[in-house]
Amino acid sequence: MTGTELASMYEFSYGALKRNLEGVTNEESLVIPDVGGNCLNWVLGHIIVARGMLLTLTGGAPVLTEAQAEHYRRGSDPVKPGDHVLDIGTLRGLLEDSQQQLIPALAAMADEDLAAPVPEQFRRPPLTGSVGDALVRLHYHEGYHNGQIGLLRRLAGKVGAIA
Repeated sequence: MTGTELASMYEFSYGALKRNLEGVTNEESLVIPDVGGNCLNWVLGHIIVARGMLLTLTGGAPVLTEAQAEHYRRGSDPVKPGDHVLDIGTLRGLLEDSQQQLIPALAAMADEDLAAPVPEQFRRPPLTGSVGDALVRLHYHEGYHNGQIGLLRRLAGKVGAIA
């Protein structure tokens, strides 16, 4: 897999994310599923946290501050009514910022960059093996949560965005 191919994968994912987020209000993003789980706001923030790791692995920096990311990290508590989390407009802007940085960074990655081992401080499942392997696994992670956003969109009363 080349950096250009990875960039293409993340462009496709971003397009689906944009469609799933289209027209979702902040109030709708905070709808908590009756069956449990996280609201759309949390899932989107979590994707942006994961993109912070993508940006780090490609030589950049996360778009969320440590304080902002705290609400959305793996294992964090689900968003509850009254929690002070980022609004959906801010999250959309941060997603766009991450995309603007990520695509050129991925496209510029040489084969040797992709073959390098994941730096020790980040090496934990699923971020094992090479940087390229980790970037592919993080793409799967994003796709998984993108599908959740599609379902959460419907639970919030919106029609499906992707037919």
